[in-house]
Order: sequence, then C-alpha cells, then structure tokens
Amino acid sequence: MLLNDFSVITPYGTNVSSCGYCKSTGGSHTYGMSAHLMTCKDYQALVNRGWRRSGRYLYKPNLRDSCCPQYTIRMRANDFEASKHQRQIVNRFNNFVQEGDDNFDKDIAARQKESQATEKGGAGKTKPEAGLETAATEASSSAAETAAPTPTSKKQKPRKAPKNVATDLRTRIRSSEYLLSPDITSWKHRLRIKLEPSSFTEEKHALYTKYQMEVHHEPRSKCQPKSFTNFLIDSPLTATKPDDWTEEDPGYGSFHQCYYLDEKLIAVSVIDILPSCVSAVYYFYDPDYSVLSLGKYSAQREIALVQELSAKPGYEDLKFYYMGFYIFTCQKMTYKGQFHPSYLLDPETYNWIEFKKCQEILKDQRYSTFEHPTPLDPLFEAKIQSIIDKKQGASSKSSGDDDDDDDEDEDGDDDEDGWDSVAEEDDEFDLDPDEFNARAVDNSDDEVEDFVEGGSDRKKKKLDTEHEKVDGVDKAEKEAKAAKAAKKARRKEMDRVFKEITARPAPGCLDTKAVTQLTLVNVLCLTDKNALRPVVAIDAYKSHKELRSVIAEYYCQVGEELANSMILYVR
Repeated sequence: MLLNDFSVITPYGTNVSSCGYCKSTGGSHTYGMSAHLMTCKDYQALVNRGWRRSGRYLYKPNLRDSCCPQYTIRMRANDFEASKHQRQIVNRFNNFVQEGDDNFDKDIAARQKESQATEKGGAGKTKPEAGLETAATEASSSAAETAAPTPTSKKQKPRKAPKNVATDLRTRIRSSEYLLSPDITSWKHRLRIKLEPSSFTEEKHALYTKYQMEVHHEPRSKCQPKSFTNFLIDSPLTATKPDDWTEEDPGYGSFHQCYYLDEKLIAVSVIDILPSCVSAVYYFYDPDYSVLSLGKYSAQREIALVQELSAKPGYEDLKFYYMGFYIFTCQKMTYKGQFHPSYLLDPETYNWIEFKKCQEILKDQRYSTFEHPTPLDPLFEAKIQSIIDKKQGASSKSSGDDDDDDDEDEDGDDDEDGWDSVAEEDDEFDLDPDEFNARAVDNSDDEVEDFVEGGSDRKKKKLDTEHEKVDGVDKAEKEAKAAKAAKKARRKEMDRVFKEITARPAPGCLDTKAVTQLTLVNVLCLTDKNALRPVVAIDAYKSHKELRSVIAEYYCQVGEELANSMILYVR
C-alpha cells in the first residue's frame, strides 16, 4: 500500500474564537486538525460527521456550546424541486446569454465603470473581515446578489424560458453553453463553464481579490497570492484520477468550476467531488455581474453536476449536494433551506433528518438533537445569549465579573438624595422660641411640661411622618439590594451551569475519560486490511500524558472507524 492510500493528519484540539456570524467574542467553539493527506473516502466520512475544510484545515463546530450552531445541510439532487423563483433565475440567465438584455447590459457597464474608477482611485473603504468560516462568505454572496439594482437598471420582469428548451434542470441550465449548442450565431453572448482540478492562475487571483475587497471589504493585504493559495487552491484530498481525468469523468478530488462570459472569467465555484456528494466549499464572482444572481445560478449548476455524474458508471453512490452549513440564527444563511428536498445532520446521532421537521424544532430552541428534541437548561441559553450580546469585543463586563460592582447601584446612582430631603424637612419641626417664652410666664415646671407635651405631640406626629419616609427609602434600598443580590446569584448560577455543560463531551462525541489505554494503542498501530499502518510520529517534547490527551480527544471527535484508519502526526 502507498502512503497516498492513507489519510495523515495533525490534531490541533479545541479552539474558542470570535464568531464570524454574530461577531461575538469567544462565541465560536470548534475542534480542528490539519490534513497533510486525505483520501476522498475518509473526508466523505468526516463530512457525514459534521466536518468541513478550509484549505488543508479541517474543523468541526461544537453546535451546543457555540453562539451560532452550524448544521450540515444536504439535498438529494435527483429529487430537486426548483421553485418558481429558482426557475426564473435560470431563465433570465439563459435569455441574457442568448438574446441579450439592455437593462442587464447597462447595469453591468455601470458597475464596471464604477469598479475601474475605484481601482484608479485606490483601495476602497475597509472594515473588519467577516470571519474565516466558508459558509459566512457563501452567505455574503447571496446577500450581494439580492441587493437593490443600481439606478441604471430597471426592475426586471420574470422572463419565460427560451423556446424548445427541456424542463429538466440538466438540460435547461446547460442550454446557454455555446460549446453544447449548434445554434449560436445569433447569440448575444458566449458562455463557457469549465471544470478543472483546483489550480492557481493570475486571472483567478485577480477575480478573488476584487470579490473580497468589494463584497467583504477586505484590504488588499489580506488577498495576497499565498493566502489565496492556502485558502482555495491547496487541498489535502488525494485525487483518484490525477492524470487521466476528463470533465465527463473527473474522478474524486478538489475542483474549480470556472464561468467564462465572452471569454472573461466572471466566477469560480470551489467544490469537492466525493464518493457520495458534490460539496460546495466556496464561491467568488465578479461583483460587476451581480445582477445575474450568479450565486443562486451556480447552486443549481452544481446540483445539475451531481445529476450528470450520478448517471455515469462508477458514480452510482454520488447522489447528494452539500451546501455547507445551515445557520438559522444568521438571516443571510437561511437561503440554503430554499432548496428542496433538504436534510440536516443530527449533531448527536449523525442521521439525516428532513429539513422541515428540523425547522420546526429550531423555531423554539437554538440547539437540539432532531431525533430526540430536548431543550437545554434556560440558564445555559441565557449565558450563551449574554456572549452574543457582547458583540465585537464590547467593553462591558462579562457575566462572570461578579465581585467588581458590589459597591455600586444597578443604575449607577447613590442613595444619599433621599436622606438629604429628609434633613431639609427637619428644620420645619423645630419649636418657635417666642411661643415657648409666652406660655412659660411663671417659669412653672408644670406649665413648661404641659407646653412641652403639647409641642411634643406635634413634633411626634411630624417625626412619625418623617420615619415613614425614611422607612420608605429603607424599603426601596432593601429591595434594590435584594434585586441586585438575586441578579448576582443568577449570574453565578448561569456560570456554574455553563461550565458544567461545556465540560461535557461535545455533541456526538465520546467522553475522553472513557478511552482506554488499549484503544490508544489501537489508534497508533492497529492493522487495517491486514496491513500494518505507520505509527504516529512523536516529537521528543511530547510527554506520555500530553500524547494520551491529544489522541483521546482526536479519537472521540472523529469516531472509532476513522481513528483506526488515519495516520496521526503529532507535533
């Protein structure tokens, strides 16, 4: 057996970072590893456990502990039911290519002129990047496509499909490719879609840079060739047809589906073709052509690719189109649920559940297993919400900072104002000296006592009123302190519940404490199909305890079958 027959990975462990969707600090929890080599079969198994890749980096979100749960979504391509809007997207695109559209042409020309002016004037405004997760970028693509048209274009009326075009998606969506049609002499534009193994070209890099800067507002410094290569060119997947691939028979591996309009590259779909699916990795396009709804068009083009491949010998198991992650808490990501019939991966049982059923469950709770819905502790959810509320590293105190504000009121005010008002009223209760001297003519103790008693009654009455007011202030102060103490106690209880739940194994994973020494030995040197797998490479600084912890967590995250087939390289 050759080394390419194995998957070789380096586990990185659990990572807590800022969220690319709600921008909360410390809200994203993932487990990651770097793949040096990865068979398409093994990666398919990982995808079916909720994994995803960005270049050579593979990661699996912890849906329960993260602020924005990321559910793996897929659809059965041969059962795809295009909505009226989705059919119109394809029809408009076909009409634009074959017959032309003055409004579209004007819009594209105006955007091109604006882009050229921006390029000459220097880089546009920048703002913090939208996050490293691939799904976040796909969502932004959809948002850009649905943006309001420029003033140069009028609202487009839905157009019917060209005459004599078949109704099935495979034929309809490819009817505008001039290499497939003999009747192109009168066409306004030339469309060519080319499938090729992932590779770097200056043309692709220039398109990627333009897309990142204009759609995601990234600075040019973050769009260098190296970062582009690491992100969208490099892939750990071992191609099954590295030399004899063709567009009709590409084999499995990482590919680019390039869109050329009049021989100009306007879009690139980064996809993985795997034994059971076509997995969408990333999509970038020329913003000047956003009026064509390229993102929604390309999704249907990739569904058609699944349909085409599944009908060929050797691809009988390739039936699904994976759209990445569905994030119902992020409005820009919900468009993925519009492709039917779709299914979400249960994060604990790893079974596929009908999307509509999952959608009903997610209306009431942020995270749930779909087969056995059980709400999480409300205090845990409240803690997650407090993390979400502190967006973009807000300077407000965390809920765990309980001892720093004991000497302050909730509203920031002091209680002294109430006491000051009582002190001012005290002057009104003093005896009048003139009145006292007139009544005490004979300086008699009895008369003085009578007068004092009469005056005391009046003063007592007023003092009773004063005490009532003071008691009212005391009562309000006590209530404020009690409310503050209750709030503090609730925060402490929230923190306790949060720590208790996050200390549990991630959803769908075993408990590392249950991993035995024998299991670890099997992971290192268990035979696979009667062939001894290479033993893990260990740097000298790794202690036995550290190594055990790394392997145990890895074993629990990828599952027994994959742990016993992939090669670990710990460094």
